[in-house]
Amino acid sequence: MIAVISDDFTGAAEIGGIGLRNGFTVTIDTSVNTDYDCDILVIATDTRSLCKTEAQKEIKKVTEELLKLRPDFIYKKTDSLLRGRVGDELDVQLHVSGKKKVLLVPANPSLNRTIVDGVYYINKIPLMESGLFEDEFDQGCTSNVIDLIGNDYKEQSFSVSLGQEMPCEGFIIGNTPTNEDLMGWASAIDETVLPAGGAGFFNAILAKIKKEVKSNTFNFGKKALYVCGSNYTPSREVVRKVKEAGGSVLYMPKAILCEENAERLIVEWSEQISDAIEKKDKIIIAVDTLVCKDLKVLSERIRETFARVIKKVLEKVQLEELLIEGGATAYSIIEYLEYKKFYPEQELAQGVIRMRIEQQKEMYLTLKPGSYQWTESIWKF
Repeated sequence: MIAVISDDFTGAAEIGGIGLRNGFTVTIDTSVNTDYDCDILVIATDTRSLCKTEAQKEIKKVTEELLKLRPDFIYKKTDSLLRGRVGDELDVQLHVSGKKKVLLVPANPSLNRTIVDGVYYINKIPLMESGLFEDEFDQGCTSNVIDLIGNDYKEQSFSVSLGQEMPCEGFIIGNTPTNEDLMGWASAIDETVLPAGGAGFFNAILAKIKKEVKSNTFNFGKKALYVCGSNYTPSREVVRKVKEAGGSVLYMPKAILCEENAERLIVEWSEQISDAIEKKDKIIIAVDTLVCKDLKVLSERIRETFARVIKKVLEKVQLEELLIEGGATAYSIIEYLEYKKFYPEQELAQGVIRMRIEQQKEMYLTLKPGSYQWTESIWKF
């Protein structure tokens, strides 16, 4: 069995889709247990949104528990753009696993995300000049991958290209201008290495041990709720276009996070959503512009509100499909609903994964990272 630790839920789902693509059976869990019958076990954490101490504590615990299952190897799924606690998590996992070095390959050339001479590029533009994600990085951060790992790890981090001699210890960040480089880095893994990085690198690793891929029929359910919780601007524009075209979009009420009697507003909004689903079958709920000067943790409250509303909707409507965009949003919702174990069945597109839920067998859950695209097979309004 191959084990994977992902720092967010949509990343875990993406890894599950790659497993399916290569013919492997996959189980996604939010904690480590012992009753698994699968080729790939993915543990979905929410460490990307935690502080350093809590993130390291969680990664240490999960790594120790996975090692007891004696997996063939453990892969650390990081954000492809190196957001979150990448250096902090890898440092503690390296220590617990007893490996000497990390081989970190976060880039994915198939999505035009490349690393050349230690600089991260989006569509051949340096990451911090691309204008797409600057709000999600610390102020003053550069496009240099060693800077992105964090100041605490600069002395032990190295940007290396294929063909160059690799350091014996530390964090080795692979330059990856092409897909062929991904395959080359996959061949560089040995028993001294902790492999880590994005979905593209994991796919290259699995491609070397690929199994026969079984066909799987896709029948999308009638009643579907789309939860668009990403603050990624192009993603919000896609929702806005559906709204402008007359599609069924219900934005979160602007007062719901600021008024003292939020429960009343949550009940009212959930009733509107339930009624809309009964009438129109496919509904999008999303965030438009929410401003509340007195609220310090706006993003957390937004995720909490989505979770509470969805629970009330599910008490009134039998959904066949729940589709969630954004890893932190997804984790908050499944935690609130007490869903823990998932079985990926279809990779509908890169990063768009549909799966069965152990605790709710009548409904499918589909996840998508905020910066990825919905597939036309399900995004039809």
